[in-house]
Amino acid sequence: MKYMLMLFHEEEPMDMAPESMAPWIKFGEDAEKLAKQVAGDALHPSSTATVVSVRDGKTITTDGPFSDTKEQLGGFYIFDCENLDVAIELASMIPWAPTGHIEVRPVVDFGDSMGG
Repeated sequence: MKYMLMLFHEEEPMDMAPESMAPWIKFGEDAEKLAKQVAGDALHPSSTATVVSVRDGKTITTDGPFSDTKEQLGGFYIFDCENLDVAIELASMIPWAPTGHIEVRPVVDFGDSMGG
């Protein structure tokens, strides 16, 4: 089963220094022992977001994040895990878990759900 791990954290400038990246590299090394990473990336700050909606047939765009909160979606991973317990274990290992929130959700496999 594939699970998306969405990383929420207070926004701060991205620090690419080796000592700042070390916990993320360790997470990647430890995670690959538990599950196969399918995808994952960091996101640019929420100030670069564009929210799109359609009302009465018209496309409306708004600059900035959808919600005005301290914590913003900062990145994501998708792992192919044996079960939810493995996905939760992975989420608990993410460097932001102690100071932010990691939301874990199963990914719908439309091939399976549509009888394919």
